[in-house]
Amino acid sequence: MQTKKADGDEKPKFQSFTVDETTYQTLLTPSFEKRKNWVKPDEKKILSSLPGTAIQVNVKKGDKVKVGQTVLIFEAMKMMNTVTAYQDGVIKDIYVKPGDKFSKNHLIFEFE
Repeated sequence: MQTKKADGDEKPKFQSFTVDETTYQTLLTPSFEKRKNWVKPDEKKILSSLPGTAIQVNVKKGDKVKVGQTVLIFEAMKMMNTVTAYQDGVIKDIYVKPGDKFSKNHLIFEFE
């Protein structure tokens, strides 16, 4: 891979990384260097995976839920989709009601 040099004397900048005790050097693209760093999601929040419209909310504030329990049914791309609890817990807050439209990564539920 060749990179353009801004000034005639500037050398490309290599980054080193190690995998299984072997060190490699590579050139990183500007878009890779400007990327947004990954942040661990909050385990107490359920976010929407798709934009859609809430059809049926199966829990209310204060309800105890079990792993795998359906908490919401929503329509997205002309299909019915379900949101299930990925942990046991108590519902602290609900941020959608039937008929609400929401975007991707919208906060739907929060656990205590």
